[in-house]
Amino acid sequence: MVTRRTFIKSLVTLPPMLAIDSGWAASADPSRLALVIGNSAYRHTPLANPANDARAMSDLFGMAGFTVDTCLDTTHTDLTSAIERFGDAVQRAETRLAVFYYAGHGAQLDWRNYLLPVDAEVSTAEQLKQRCVDLGLLLGKLGAARDKTFVIILDACRNNPFGDSYRPEQKGLSQFDAPVGSLLAYATSPGNIASDGSGKHGLYTENLVRELSVRGTRIEDGLKRVRLNVRLQSLGKQIPWETTSLESDVYLFNDGHKKLSDAELEKQLEEDLAEWTRIKASRNPEDWVAYLRKLPNGRFAEIAQTRLTHLLAEAEKPRDSSAATIVQSPAVVPETETAPIIQASTPQPGSPVIELNPGAVTPLVKPSANPYSAGRYPLGRKFTVGDKATFRVSDLLTGIEMKTVKITITRVDADADRVEGNNGKWVYDLMGNELSNPNWATRNIPAQMVPFELQVGKKWTAAWSQKHTEKGEQIVTMEMRIAAFEKIRTELGEFNAFRIEGRGWAGGNKQNMELERRLWVVPGINFFIRVERINRNNKGRLVRTERVDLVYLRQQNIGRSFSSI
Repeated sequence: MVTRRTFIKSLVTLPPMLAIDSGWAASADPSRLALVIGNSAYRHTPLANPANDARAMSDLFGMAGFTVDTCLDTTHTDLTSAIERFGDAVQRAETRLAVFYYAGHGAQLDWRNYLLPVDAEVSTAEQLKQRCVDLGLLLGKLGAARDKTFVIILDACRNNPFGDSYRPEQKGLSQFDAPVGSLLAYATSPGNIASDGSGKHGLYTENLVRELSVRGTRIEDGLKRVRLNVRLQSLGKQIPWETTSLESDVYLFNDGHKKLSDAELEKQLEEDLAEWTRIKASRNPEDWVAYLRKLPNGRFAEIAQTRLTHLLAEAEKPRDSSAATIVQSPAVVPETETAPIIQASTPQPGSPVIELNPGAVTPLVKPSANPYSAGRYPLGRKFTVGDKATFRVSDLLTGIEMKTVKITITRVDADADRVEGNNGKWVYDLMGNELSNPNWATRNIPAQMVPFELQVGKKWTAAWSQKHTEKGEQIVTMEMRIAAFEKIRTELGEFNAFRIEGRGWAGGNKQNMELERRLWVVPGINFFIRVERINRNNKGRLVRTERVDLVYLRQQNIGRSFSSI
């Protein structure tokens, strides 16, 4: 029997760590600073690799031209002093980019994260606060600096940091949303532990050095490759994560990248579309892994993450050849009629059914109890035949209602990643990204308007081609980001929702347009709560101002959605 473990074992082979040629060393640049900490020599719970990890990262930053301060096996005094020095240096006018790297034990208490000096003796929560270093000290120092970019990398979260003397209530580190102009990268997801590695380096830093050593690599793309590699090598037990509010692209090597011309961007898009065409029907996880390694911020990277997760999950259980993978309604549901609810043939026993209409009690996603983070949620969409939604379309500027659209899900094909509404008039992937609707004949790639996971600061790129009954064929490119987690009041009640914003361009034979989108999504709800669309022509004139509100929903299955990961 093929299992998830069998699949993953065939995928984890990676090239050896890249050697950094000392001939590439650059002179220290005072505008680029790095503080590197590696703590291994703990009295009761020593670690094998943090000192080695710190040396490797220090070498990497040095080769990239950073001014580097490296500190190994720091006491409380040493660690505090190093952070103070770093904070003072960051305040200098010439500093533009500052990177902090820490490898060693870490712990959380009351939603705050602490770095552990090697001399920390802790047997109570109060001693943890007094004898360890609150990461807030560093964040406060960086927050006082203006118009600078910060990257913080924490390879901490090793198991049992205090031995038998004290065990924190929560494992690992707590989530902390990145301040403006910064990126926070963690070796594993909140509340989990990271491997110290079985070789010379920890699992996370081994991959970190490999990926960030590649010239021309945007740091966010390198970290996405790191996440994929660690996920596969750890058999899913360790999944790194990041939170970002970066306002510009960051590269470790200043001379390793260049701004692409329009022709180069178009060629890049064509290559991405060709790759999608090649693997879009593939059920081989290796194809999706190869895509994510090659194009971590590709135009369908979020969709690829979902496909890979689905395939690996399917590999865990034996295939029942008698089980139908396609669920279809026998009823024809005209878009303009009120169709009866069709009972799904495959709802899970005991699955919750929600029905939202004016006056109903609205199920709210509970905000994170963490005062330093809005939380991180799975998208949680789970379509079932018979799910039903009604939308009111109105003019965004005048509020005048233009039409009402009713959609009933009539077919779900999980293997083909295809969801149909109103007998194929509306087509989505399993994430709810549109492939076609009554106005657009077809899209060659689902319009990637939602990500694999919902977290403030998350960014991705979407692109597709589409055919319109009147405007002909268009190429669309969109830069998307999750801008906020906020309350939104609608006719159905008040929701805690993530606001997604996108800006882009649609080019075609007949008309070019600048696009602006705002979408509100609630984890676990299959359709957007609200969508606002603004189109401007190449003269800047408004040609579309549309608002779409969800005014009725009946949904038979809800994924793992109403709590933060």
